[in-house]
Amino acid sequence: MPSIIISSISASKGKSALAAAIISRLRHDDVSVISAADTGDLFISDDGVQTVAAEAIDPSASSVSVIEGTSGDPSSDINLAEKLDANVILLAGLDEDVKSAAADYGQRLSAVVLNKVPRYRDVYADRAVAALNDDGVPCLGWLPEDRRLAANTVDSLMDHLEGQLAFDVNTTSELVDNVLIGGLVLDWGPFYFRSQDNTCVVVRAGRPDVQISALQSETTRAMVLTGGEKPIDYVFYEARTKRIPLIVVDGDTNATMDALDGLAPEGFSHPEKLLRVSQLLSERSMIDPILDLVALPATR
Repeated sequence: MPSIIISSISASKGKSALAAAIISRLRHDDVSVISAADTGDLFISDDGVQTVAAEAIDPSASSVSVIEGTSGDPSSDINLAEKLDANVILLAGLDEDVKSAAADYGQRLSAVVLNKVPRYRDVYADRAVAALNDDGVPCLGWLPEDRRLAANTVDSLMDHLEGQLAFDVNTTSELVDNVLIGGLVLDWGPFYFRSQDNTCVVVRAGRPDVQISALQSETTRAMVLTGGEKPIDYVFYEARTKRIPLIVVDGDTNATMDALDGLAPEGFSHPEKLLRVSQLLSERSMIDPILDLVALPATR
């Protein structure tokens, strides 16, 4: 049974995201998968994905095993790789000591992927990939930092703010990538609210002019009305017609924005995030080389 372990030098480097993308592609190809990754909710309706604990995986089974390994504990992943005769893919940040970490995995290491590369560091990342390969460390390439993969749902944002919906709506599971303040935008409001994708607009409840401008944007996914007041009827009607959640909070706009600063990025548990990481892997021409590693026997 082919097995692949997704490990990382430190936490929050995208192990769940990569594991989910691999599983998704394997299932698209009708391959049966045993998953020991934190992606169960994404595949709960797929009979071809069996979720188990890593230590319960049977090396003699016929399914492909995709395992989410540890962060910063290579000995644990190496021991599991030896037991299952598995390959290891190591995820790392651009500024981490990849060469030293790669050496810990020895022959079990099949590839390194540099993840969450910040904008404007693409040239440096290209050089880092080339340098690693020149030094004998197999590096498949790098993936950019992406707002969608750290996005929160409208539900989690509302819970964090302890807000109340102005009306029932079934779009609160959508992701919010950016937050905009509805302030002194006036005539250029539509351009302002279209400047970012998938936005939540935070605006004082007493500014229906700004609220209407935001509702006319195709990018607004939710609106937070500060000050504890309910929206006027016209705003209520427009938002309900467009199925844009209106969240009423007691605090003022400054306090609400301060509260949102403390909202932690949501984990990898949303189908839109799976779609986005799959797109990134395809755009960077990495998914097929990774699948080749999944099928490759680890024993040298």
